[in-house]
Formats: sequence, structure tokens, C-alpha cells
Amino acid sequence: MDLARIVEIAKAQAAANVREVGGANRGSQVEIYLKAAGMSPGSPWCAAFVAWVVREASGAAKAPRWATASAVTNFFNAQTKLRGTEFLAYPHERDRVRAGWIWVRAASVADAEAARGRRWTRGHTGIVTSPDGAGFATVEGNTNKAGSRDGDGVYSKSQSWTDPRTLGFFDPVALSAAYLAQVKNV
Repeated sequence: MDLARIVEIAKAQAAANVREVGGANRGSQVEIYLKAAGMSPGSPWCAAFVAWVVREASGAAKAPRWATASAVTNFFNAQTKLRGTEFLAYPHERDRVRAGWIWVRAASVADAEAARGRRWTRGHTGIVTSPDGAGFATVEGNTNKAGSRDGDGVYSKSQSWTDPRTLGFFDPVALSAAYLAQVKNV
């Protein structure tokens, strides 16, 4: 699995105009994403989209263990496994963020403060496809044209480095390797 493949798969899903069908958090492709993360049909699916993309990029039968939870929980896992490495970045460390990394934001500024205190909260996630000095482009599941965290499809979006809801970024390849190393050492 490599970061370029993650970006390629994410962009292909946005280009395919994946949309919910038959109600909120429903549709054949949405349910494929949810199944990849071990989530029930009808569940919010932004993190499931990320899990599916990472699984597809790895060629594995199952999504990585870290990718089967909520967006904020996945970021907590990344903080635990990757703290002090070059594979985890906070918004002020934007020079370290690479295309293919996972972006996580809280639902609101208050939720971001709760998450920074290591409390679970609602959030949203996507895949960084192009970071630059002004901001970064993402592909996100369960969003819409307005950028909602509870949308209707997979979209390419633009984000700001200064959004106070952003919790951070992590390298999914490095996080998967950290989990694999832990399993081998048990």
C-alpha cells in the first residue's frame, strides 16, 4: 500500500459521483463502504469511506484495525501509535502533511476542544489529495457540496489550514504498520 494509490482510489470514487440512494446513509456503494469498516447499514459513513479506500489500496481482505471506528477515535488511535514521529501532524505542522494522509476534524469548535481533551465527540474525516500553502484538497465520504459532515455522497473538497475544528492528520500506511508490528510482538 502506498499513499499515491490511496489518492488514486479516493479520487476515482469522487469522479464516479457516488451518492446515497434510498435514504440517508443508504445505497449500494455506501453499504460497501460500511461493510468494509464492519459498520451497520444506515450508519454515518465518512470513516467507513476512508477504511474502504485504505483497504482497497492495501489489497487486504479487511480494513486495517485502526480504520473501523469513528473519525475522532481513529485520530486518537493515531495519536497513541504515532506520537513523536513524522507520521502524525497537527494543523500548525502543515509542512509535514502529504497527499494520501487522513484528515480529521471535529463537528464544531466546541467538539474540537472536547476532542483535544481526549473526549470522544462527533467528527468528520477524509483523505488529503493535495496539500499546499493555502490549504489542502480532500476527498470525503458522507459530505455534500456545502461540506456537511452528514451529506449525500463522495466529493472533492477544499479545506483551510486554519479551520479551528481540524484535529490533525496522519499517515495511514505508517499507522497500519504500527498496528501490524504490535500484533507481531504479542
